Amino acid sequence: MHRHFFPGIFGVIVNVERVGADRCVRPPLFTVVIIRFGRIRADTEVRPYERLRVRKLIIAIDGPAAAGKSTAAKNLAKRLGYLYLDSGALYRAIAWKLLQEKINPESQEEVEAAAQSIEIEFRLKGEQTEIWVGGIDATPSLRLPEVTRVSSIASTYPGVRKKLLSIQRSIGSGGGVVMEGRDIGTVVFPEADLKFYLDATTPVRGLRRHKELEQKGIPSDLEKTTREIEERDLKDSRRHVAPLKKSEDAVVIDSTPLNLEEVIAQMVQEVEKKLKIRGQRSGAGGRGERIKEF
Repeated sequence: MHRHFFPGIFGVIVNVERVGADRCVRPPLFTVVIIRFGRIRADTEVRPYERLRVRKLIIAIDGPAAAGKSTAAKNLAKRLGYLYLDSGALYRAIAWKLLQEKINPESQEEVEAAAQSIEIEFRLKGEQTEIWVGGIDATPSLRLPEVTRVSSIASTYPGVRKKLLSIQRSIGSGGGVVMEGRDIGTVVFPEADLKFYLDATTPVRGLRRHKELEQKGIPSDLEKTTREIEERDLKDSRRHVAPLKKSEDAVVIDSTPLNLEEVIAQMVQEVEKKLKIRGQRSGAGGRGERIKEF
């Protein structure tokens, strides 16, 4: 049993999903327990598969809203047998809690104070991950337009980003992780082994989000949804803290004309290149980590 202390993080419980290619039962990587004095203690049990993660990659996927980051990241993680973490879900969870407690998202002081005590838990249910906030399953509501709007506001506050930044780094620092968001390759893991910037034209992204909402039974107007994405792009790129921007060393993939399998194929190709280079440098001749086929 290894114990890690993360100073400066307050009141957040995070159980993260491990996505394995063998589709076996996947225990949480971290169980984080709140203790006094504003610190969090993570008791991490080292299991046999954890030893295999030591030399694995940290992969960052960034891009604007509705570019396909979540779907691509989750599927790539399955291919690699890596941990998948949706950083945006953390911000949406905070936004959902703010709405539930009727906290004004425009009040930075109130939002940052609320973020100190929020409890977030990722629960694996079959192939789906449920996100529980304060003991309530918030998953069905996290993609609602109002949650998206509040999440965009809350993510601009330094106090909120600081708390979640330490959580993200503590989870991914051991490697073997695919993490997606808007500042993963530039702020969270600027030294990630491999960075992708996934993009698409605004009309295509608007249509994707519109269809996503309709499939979930959430009323959506295509024109309004596209306009909201444009507004989110502007806000994300202009915020003072961790703005959305492409890392100079990121591999850019324009998903506008591509389907999911084509996007994953490009990503896997880049991963194979990286693993081959790493194998040659270590003297393994590229015979190290292998990508599983489905």
